[in-house]
Amino acid sequence: MIKKIILASAAVSLALSLSSCTINRPVEAQRTITVSGSGSVSVYPDLVSVKFMVRTSGWNIAQTAERNAINTQNAIEAIKQAGVAEADIYTSDYKITQDNSQAYPGQYTVKNTISVIIRNPKITGTIIDAAVKQNTGANGVTDFEYLVSDKSTALRQARTLAIKDAQDAANLLAGASGCKVGNVLEIYENYTSTSRNDGVRLYAAKANDGAVTTPIEPGKMDISSNVTIKYNIE
Repeated sequence: MIKKIILASAAVSLALSLSSCTINRPVEAQRTITVSGSGSVSVYPDLVSVKFMVRTSGWNIAQTAERNAINTQNAIEAIKQAGVAEADIYTSDYKITQDNSQAYPGQYTVKNTISVIIRNPKITGTIIDAAVKQNTGANGVTDFEYLVSDKSTALRQARTLAIKDAQDAANLLAGASGCKVGNVLEIYENYTSTSRNDGVRLYAAKANDGAVTTPIEPGKMDISSNVTIKYNIE
């Protein structure tokens, strides 16, 4: 009877020992692979955003502000007559400052920034000429940007290309290693919109009537998507 009890106790101790080993055994680490992919779509911009600056300086703040208002209104009217709708013209910044760099108070400077959306890129040069090529209008262009009204469609295409590029890379690397690509664990994306030409091309050319024009070449825009995807591998 005593011998049976001893054997039973030994069996229980062995079972507990095996159970303890199973519980404490480390779980096998998940095998993963991380790849990057990129996709790009070229489109012609159908919008142009231009900012014109009207700046005037003088010793009398009231007279300087009044002269700036007249010049600003002249520039706006010229832009309208050149083919831009009133709804696409707005004031994006207005500042009045005084030069205090010397020991005495300096002149006042009034700056009015006119933002314009041009919906026909072909007339961009004409708009610029109308706004700045006069003595009582804008003093210059402070910002110039090409835009695409339906950017979402091009971005969707670029994302699809980027994901396919990443999937191809994952399948190639995993296959060469004797593995199989599993589920997506993580995915990150960033996208950019860049003009193919380096900045704006502004150059002078003589028209038939001898006047100087300002041709602008928009070229194409590259809308790109870059993704980083983490897969588990089997």
